[in-house]
Amino acid sequence: MSQTADLAILHAKLITMDDQRRIFSDGAVAVRGSRIVAVGRSAEVAATFTAKETIDAKGGVVQPGFVDCHVHFSQHLGRGIIPDAWPEEREHAHWLPYWLNLSEEDANAGTMLACLEMVRNGTTTFCDNGGKFRGDAKAAVVNRVGLRGMISEVCWDLPPYPSVSVGDTDACLKRLERLTQALPKNADARIWAGVSMAGMGRCTDRLLVEGKRLADRLGVTLDFHQSFGPGDVANYRKQTGGKTAIEHFANLGILGTNLQLVHMIYTEDSEVALLAASRTNVVHCPAASTRVGMGVSKVGRFPEMVAQGVNVALGSDSGNYSDFFDVARQAYLASTIHREARGVMPAISAHQALEMATRNGARSLGMLDAIGSLEVGKKADIVIHSGCRPEWHPGLNVVNSLVYSAQSASVDTVMVDGEIILRGGRFVRLDEEAEYRKIDALAQNLHRRMGFAIPSPWPLD
Repeated sequence: MSQTADLAILHAKLITMDDQRRIFSDGAVAVRGSRIVAVGRSAEVAATFTAKETIDAKGGVVQPGFVDCHVHFSQHLGRGIIPDAWPEEREHAHWLPYWLNLSEEDANAGTMLACLEMVRNGTTTFCDNGGKFRGDAKAAVVNRVGLRGMISEVCWDLPPYPSVSVGDTDACLKRLERLTQALPKNADARIWAGVSMAGMGRCTDRLLVEGKRLADRLGVTLDFHQSFGPGDVANYRKQTGGKTAIEHFANLGILGTNLQLVHMIYTEDSEVALLAASRTNVVHCPAASTRVGMGVSKVGRFPEMVAQGVNVALGSDSGNYSDFFDVARQAYLASTIHREARGVMPAISAHQALEMATRNGARSLGMLDAIGSLEVGKKADIVIHSGCRPEWHPGLNVVNSLVYSAQSASVDTVMVDGEIILRGGRFVRLDEEAEYRKIDALAQNLHRRMGFAIPSPWPLD
């Protein structure tokens, strides 16, 4: 007897990313409600399920949605304007006036821009590290688009400037507690609050420990930046009497499966071993380093982390660092820059990079039981690529084609929770062109208020 489904996707090159990493040359997925009810060969799924809607993928690739484990929504209105001549430490000459002049409407526009970009590039789940304003407002924007993700607010009790402080340790903890109550994590929530902090020496030990306890109690991820550059690494050694950051975190008791450390460029071999033993997650943001020359390909120990079993996920970071929110491009960089620096093939393979972009990201956010692969019972977060693109041909190795050539250029249809939010390259819930007009106008007004002159080596008329 035939079973019913709301949607069936047939005749796809299907990359499941399941435990066996099965790939079907003529594969299908059936969806009922928000869940996947069948994965397999097209002939078998079509014979078993009668669907209200059928999509013929026509040989295009179908994959689980990408997971972007590190973004900053509110900085997206300022991307692309920091000069190449500025070293990384000068970024604050733009960031501080941007932050001080940013309105809540501006921040919401940055969130909208980020969400539009992520969907177009095949991302279905994200982790936002925090912004100036309440996370509830960001969540409302995300819900308009239809994405899944972890929301947070800026939290630090040792801020770099008094003007960006959100209060002392108690105030930070109250802010974290409020948001987690407003956006609780449960099986049906597309948007939930995690426990995110600035990190990198901008948080006291008490804030880190109490934040970890809150994350443990609520079953969410504790997320913060760490070891981005030599400065914050040296600062930890100074504060802890010579210990590395990860040694210090081990002594604090905050390492573990629900801790997500972002960047980790300047990491020692002893720290890699501690990360692996504690099953702590690391988010590799290769574009954020290469854009500002932080040395990730030269000193980053990400191949060692992968080899020792550390769960390494991928992140895009922010508009004033990598300048784009595209996990597929991050996967390409992760799989190439380390072999280029080391002269080793492959330091990280295309297959490992695709794991980082899907399953590993889901694991880092505590969501592997629900997303990260196409399996029966999991959430229907699905990306369909158009096969009518030159990047996919001749397509003799589908994983290599995805990571090295096609990446996100061919994303055609995106589904989250069984709902199609991008169909045939068009957003279903909103007017994309109208959003861009509003975004551009707000960005121009923001930078006018800042008094920031955008330098150019070429004449602008």
